[in-house]
Amino acid sequence: MLEQEPKSSVLMELLKSLIALAATVVGIFIIVIGIQYAVDIFQLMFSVLRQPDLLADPVERLAGVIGGKAYDIELSDRTIPVARMIALIIYCFGMFTCAFLTMALMQAGAKIISITVGDGKATRQLLRSVFGKRSSLMNEVPRERRDNFER
Repeated sequence: MLEQEPKSSVLMELLKSLIALAATVVGIFIIVIGIQYAVDIFQLMFSVLRQPDLLADPVERLAGVIGGKAYDIELSDRTIPVARMIALIIYCFGMFTCAFLTMALMQAGAKIISITVGDGKATRQLLRSVFGKRSSLMNEVPRERRDNFER
């Protein structure tokens, strides 16, 4: 019976490592997808800035859906195309929303990786090397919590 406990313990550690590896791969995949989307979005933004005519047709079509010339404001010296302005605002808001969601996607992938790869033992060793083995803060922690930290 005593031999089975170490085998099951080793099996559980192996399973834990495999799950962590799978989660890390998923996190990296999410980051790569986010980078691809970010490149596409920023490339679209820069191409529209270089050639504003690229956005003319989509804005006209969306303005037609919104109401076209029905909402234009007629002034004495000019006409203000309200539907076009609304369409342009919708497109700009959509681009910025997509850019924000892409950055959030990359951040989610990075959080997945940091959760699964984070090595608590290395962090404890770093803290011990910086603050020393027995710092004054460590002596203020109750003994049962200190034992959990030192493992």
